[in-house]
Amino acid sequence: MVQSEVTWISDRGGGIPHSMLKKVFQYHFTTANDDESVSDNGGAFGTLMEAVNQTTAGPLCGFGFGLPVSKAYAEYLGGSISLETMQGIGTDVFLRLRHIEGKQESFRI
Repeated sequence: MVQSEVTWISDRGGGIPHSMLKKVFQYHFTTANDDESVSDNGGAFGTLMEAVNQTTAGPLCGFGFGLPVSKAYAEYLGGSISLETMQGIGTDVFLRLRHIEGKQESFRI
């Protein structure tokens, strides 16, 4: 029997402006502020390399990979990801994945 399992992730980060909502699943698109994410020194790749070269770990947000990669994995595993946002309040992300019981044929990733 194949069932669906849903995980719900919620934040209170102010939501995503409706004008940007269609872009959130595009690679390299970010809603993070410039001071929290990408520097002018080589763009996103330069900032990523700076983070890798530091002895202490820094934040890895704002590169525009989180949602697109999550969506790709969810769809690969037979599921989906959806996003609901309320401007000024926050965002809810719903991750739905297939649940496969051991009684059926094996599921290989």
